[in-house]
Amino acid sequence: MKKTEYIYSDEMKKPLWIINLSIVIQISVIILIPFVAEPTQSELNATNTEEMLEIERYNPQGLSQPTGYSQVVTIKGNYKTIHLGGKAGIYADDTFPESLEEQSDLTFENIRIALEAAGASPKDVVDIQIYIVNLDDIDFDTNPVYADVRNFFPLGHKPTSMVIGVSALAYPGLLVEVNVKAVIAED
Repeated sequence: MKKTEYIYSDEMKKPLWIINLSIVIQISVIILIPFVAEPTQSELNATNTEEMLEIERYNPQGLSQPTGYSQVVTIKGNYKTIHLGGKAGIYADDTFPESLEEQSDLTFENIRIALEAAGASPKDVVDIQIYIVNLDDIDFDTNPVYADVRNFFPLGHKPTSMVIGVSALAYPGLLVEVNVKAVIAED
């Protein structure tokens, strides 16, 4: 089993290095630090969650080594589980955009809002299930949902993930829906 150890900058609480057994790869976030916004309270809580819980995210040898998600996530400690059911790209007035790209962007913004309301952040997400209408008709390399998933979760905090193609969702015209599970340290 290949485990990953994360070393954090005390100043920014962002991963600066990933150490895989004997291979050291420098991550180029150091150049971006002057352009990074101050962490939100939920991001600070997420950092504390990582320190208070034993959360391991890894890709065992013998399995593919994905960049957008982790093959395995284990959690040990006193924690609260957060389940976000069926987040979709729906505005507060129950309307939604027509394109998959716009719905996907709004879906992940709605996930961020729901996580923050529960005291969590994308770093705390351990599992997602993504439902996409007519998945067979979408080019894998240009699927906007996959791009949003890769960009939403910080390096070293990729959840397990499953993508399911469906013929329709609850509302006619909805094209993507995401179930989310997150954990935070118990207060």
